[in-house]
Amino acid sequence: MRKPLISGSRKGLRMVALPLAAAAVLLAGCGSGGAGKSEAAQAKPGSDGNEAKDTPARVSVDPIDGTQGVAPGKPITVTADSGTLASVRVVDAQNRAIEGTVGADGRTWTSTTRTIPGAAYTVTATTRGKKGAETSVTSKFGTLKADTVNKVTLRPANGGTFGVGQPVSIMFDHAVKDKAEVERNLKVTTAPNVEGSWGWTKDQSGKDRVDWRPREFWPSGTRVTLNANLAGVAGGPGAYFTRDYESTFTVGTNRVVEVDVPKKRLTVIEDGTAVKTIKMSAGSNEFPTRGGTHVILNKNATETLDSTTVGLGDSYNLPDVPWVVHFTSSGTFFHSAAWNTANIGVANTSHGCVGMTVPDAEWFYNRVQVGDPVVVKGSNNTEATEPGNGFGNWQLTYDQWKAKSALAS
Repeated sequence: MRKPLISGSRKGLRMVALPLAAAAVLLAGCGSGGAGKSEAAQAKPGSDGNEAKDTPARVSVDPIDGTQGVAPGKPITVTADSGTLASVRVVDAQNRAIEGTVGADGRTWTSTTRTIPGAAYTVTATTRGKKGAETSVTSKFGTLKADTVNKVTLRPANGGTFGVGQPVSIMFDHAVKDKAEVERNLKVTTAPNVEGSWGWTKDQSGKDRVDWRPREFWPSGTRVTLNANLAGVAGGPGAYFTRDYESTFTVGTNRVVEVDVPKKRLTVIEDGTAVKTIKMSAGSNEFPTRGGTHVILNKNATETLDSTTVGLGDSYNLPDVPWVVHFTSSGTFFHSAAWNTANIGVANTSHGCVGMTVPDAEWFYNRVQVGDPVVVKGSNNTEATEPGNGFGNWQLTYDQWKAKSALAS
């Protein structure tokens, strides 16, 4: 194997950070006789020149060898001026590889995954000449360190079975300035195929969030996979993601909870059939239960209900309430209400929650699952639940939801 020489001087090169100037270093493998020898002079003694050794390929690597401060995610290209690229390997200091593909001419390799911030990369390329001789070249560069590393929280977490109203949700630790760039690198795959759209919102916590919801409730049995290919993506100036994320879940029973406020009854419906109707007491006229479609967020076998946590001052503090099911982040729950037995099925007297007897609340708790839709009908509460308040995505029509995509035309 011939030892390559680096052709071209780097003297005077100006190092830049973002964006990196278009530049490439030419790398060549050559014989000990030096440049300028004729092919005949390099041929085997006594030959007519037709058996000359392969002319070494000149290889350009972008980013240029030795450059620091390269923008994370900037594509890497390796190009040979002759022969073909036999192999290209790009790894960081932890031996994590950057993937890439070779073009149809066999001479150009382009990365298909992104570099991450603050990493050192080594590019090793091997070319093969027309007569089979191989030459290897090496180039190194480093990427810019991130001012801010953005991380995400996925819901649902990887694995598990969830209700037909459960969206795919990504919440970001830091504000996302370039929402379109982030969204372009998110993909939801479903089996069977289900139509849906991303939409951006503010979580109840104040953080940026992007959710993918289907046009209608999921078909039962759907398998949903999220691929968030975010490593090296800039969410804003100096703010980068350093890894990819993946999550898969399965859609369970087609179950919908219907809450009829005037009738003081809730009905659990599975596959279009009512399996149980339960007496309940919803919000009073002063504190009406939120109307519209929500999604069950989580369940707690016991929980302290404290009015100070939901903006209602010192109205109540109820420790160790059993069978609590949340359906908004702002504090709207299903729960047992032993202290309010006289009003269950008779009058709506709560601060917005839906109270039941202890036995009914236990049955409800054990029957429903996270992701089940909750449809509240007949409420006199005219306040629309924001999409980021729990999973209020279903408060909007599908066209309204699609308009919240950063890529909406």
